[in-house]
Amino acid sequence: MSVVLTDTQEELRRTVRRAIEEHHGAERVIEAAEPGAGHDDTEVWKALAGIGVPQIGTPESGTGLLDLGLMVQEAGRGLLPGTLLGHALAQRLLLAADGAAEPLTETEAGGHRLAASWGLDPAAVNVEADGALRGRAGAVSEGRQADLLVLPVTTATGTAVACVETGSLAFPADPACALDTGRDWTATDLDGVPARMHRLEPEALRNVLIEAAVLLCFDSLGSAERCLDAAVQYAKERRQFGQAIGGFQAVKHLLVDAHVAVGNARSVTWHAAAVFDSGAADAAFSAHVAKAVTDQAHVRTTATGIQVHGGTGFTREVPAHLHARRSRINERLAGTPGEHLEAMAGHLPAVLAEWSGAPDDRNPAE
Repeated sequence: MSVVLTDTQEELRRTVRRAIEEHHGAERVIEAAEPGAGHDDTEVWKALAGIGVPQIGTPESGTGLLDLGLMVQEAGRGLLPGTLLGHALAQRLLLAADGAAEPLTETEAGGHRLAASWGLDPAAVNVEADGALRGRAGAVSEGRQADLLVLPVTTATGTAVACVETGSLAFPADPACALDTGRDWTATDLDGVPARMHRLEPEALRNVLIEAAVLLCFDSLGSAERCLDAAVQYAKERRQFGQAIGGFQAVKHLLVDAHVAVGNARSVTWHAAAVFDSGAADAAFSAHVAKAVTDQAHVRTTATGIQVHGGTGFTREVPAHLHARRSRINERLAGTPGEHLEAMAGHLPAVLAEWSGAPDDRNPAE
């Protein structure tokens, strides 16, 4: 499936990029990553809400995962804290659950913000007989900034999506992750916390796991693109031995390899989102491919960005190291590259049989 963006999608991308650059530019990115600087991105969130970004991806807007992912890609490019990414995951959880359209509509109408637990393990939080939650919500990004925390939980009858007002939660003062300081990663214990429940079918949860992996691919893709662009620009400007360092063959090879890696990541990420939106049977396979390829491209490209910048690449003046930090966190969320490669191998016989038009004659017992 070849993915070509429409004029509307391209214009929306440009609009979102301008809003992020205006309210969360390069200086703000570096300042926000300083320890103890806080992660108040209220202004950029207001700007994004003003152009309708929180509604992207909902059936009412006539958009899907690809459109939502393109917004997340721009957020990744601008090293935005996890508010938009977390909102996107929470939105997909609510859309997948039974009867959860009402809280989603209320949130959008009120301009409220959603956060989600990237742990995505229903077994981590149980619903007691009194309807209260008990367990631990881990890997929550920008939970302090959000109005509602959305996470999958285990009930007596199966799986559900729980909506918890963040005002009833006690987030630790210190962030849970010291590596990606551009995001406010935290975890919170849920001990008798009230919540609204919405049933989540097992198949719907599997689809959300696919969407979560693809959304992270978009975030990583945007970060890798920005890091590559900055490295190329620096290679044109930085002069050594009487010429721009981009003229040296060793630097050319680094940048070309990164360019190819980013191009591959873009292809598989956009493809995975388009396949999911189309309802094709190989959506899970495409997501596994995208996550494995994009994670590796993200890590490789950010390392190249640091190397091309030389001694300044890991200093405060250049955000290359911030992209590298984020790459190491993203590759561990929603499955590592190795886990996705293993899952991809499990899907491969059926996918190849479907592509070839031949029946899948595997032995079910194997």
